[in-house]
Amino acid sequence: MAPMRVGCPAILIALLAGLAAPISVKGDQIDDYIKAQMRQLHIPGASLAIVRDGHIAKAQGYGFANLELQASARKDTVYEIGSTSKQFTAAAIMMLVEEDKVRLEDPITKYFTEAPQRWRGITIRHLLTHTSGIQNHVAVPHWLDVFRTNLAFETTPSRDELLKMFFKLPLEFQAGETWAYDNTGYYLLGIIIEKASGKSYWQFLDERIFKPLGMRATRNTDPQPIVPNRASGYEWKNNRFENRPVLLPAIAFSAGSFLSTAEDMAKWDAALYSEKLLKKSSLEQMWSAQVTKDGAALPFNYGFGWFVDSYHGHRLVQHSGGTPGFSSVIYRFLNDKITIIILTNHGDRVLDQLAVDLAGIDLPVLKRPEANPDPDPATTSRLKDVMSGLLTEKYESASLTPEMRSFLGTASGKALWKWIADHGAVGSFVFSDREDRGDGQVLRYKVSLGGNSYWFSVLVTKDRKIAQVYWW
Repeated sequence: MAPMRVGCPAILIALLAGLAAPISVKGDQIDDYIKAQMRQLHIPGASLAIVRDGHIAKAQGYGFANLELQASARKDTVYEIGSTSKQFTAAAIMMLVEEDKVRLEDPITKYFTEAPQRWRGITIRHLLTHTSGIQNHVAVPHWLDVFRTNLAFETTPSRDELLKMFFKLPLEFQAGETWAYDNTGYYLLGIIIEKASGKSYWQFLDERIFKPLGMRATRNTDPQPIVPNRASGYEWKNNRFENRPVLLPAIAFSAGSFLSTAEDMAKWDAALYSEKLLKKSSLEQMWSAQVTKDGAALPFNYGFGWFVDSYHGHRLVQHSGGTPGFSSVIYRFLNDKITIIILTNHGDRVLDQLAVDLAGIDLPVLKRPEANPDPDPATTSRLKDVMSGLLTEKYESASLTPEMRSFLGTASGKALWKWIADHGAVGSFVFSDREDRGDGQVLRYKVSLGGNSYWFSVLVTKDRKIAQVYWW
């Protein structure tokens, strides 16, 4: 997607129970799949880690970390990971909550005394869950241009300048009314961490997370230091690769200005099975889907720094990330203790579906059905029409929940659906499976966009309103 995932492709499937065959048995199949996907998606280099119960079962690099030098990607290659790092910011906040230095219901004006009056009802919880209503500055066209092209250190806005600009951003909805992906909120959380801890954001994370876990390669994206094994970022344009700029820490900060490796992310994954960093109760809060202030489903299932979902009762938490030259994803299947981590040096690539497919290779029971007999062709036809309408901004609003309608009117909502629309018009729309979800139902489809196939899931309420449409 666009830099830092201005929208949010994100979740689908969680593992079914069962004993997994050793990765080594299926290593060739996994390697063949990764290489085929890299060719199809024009990905120069990638690093993969498959982790079982906190132990690396497979870690490997593919392709090139640097095309000009023909330097191979390895399991310890360093990539920008973008918004995948939001989970670190959320974890840092929860550490401060456990120490009674921060409360989730604290108004953010406690930390930003010069903030506009309209921010008074916004809490730290709202920032964590993308429900604050503050416009996502990265989704605003002017900011997107700055974000993508600002390479001159002397022209990078200062922290104070950025804050003043944030204070001018409109509220797109009242706090807690709906959901819209918001990098601005996670930038503000980094400042709150500094004010509450008395340390710089990077010092706090280094002392409390990275050093204790031995995550030696994880740091900010500052382009000046020499970072061994740092990959170069690329984008495929006009049938050729082009170099992409480094994401400057001052621009993204705690919303996604991180470097890491597949091996380091595996160490982070292992720590989340214990209470080394956070109490289990804190982790459960982070991995619990939030709702509106009226108890309605949000347009995306999100906790604190993680998208959350389930597949026929099996839990999944995950996040993806994108910067101008890099894409990343971590998928954690909680019940089954398996994690898929993929880091690449191509911007604007959806890796969520690769993560799900790799889980299906490791555990064949997870393989998504290409098609099943459609129990309700009329609903499928209606949903296809709605999706076509969403892509052209000519949808029937009465078919959507109020929360979904509100989301589509935000800068992030518009950016997400424009990005999806850029993949092409809706072609085939094939039923895959369904499951009950509360009073509603999740329907899953394999959809052709511009001749390429993708997976979509749709949450339909009991009164047949569309509450969620998500891609993976």
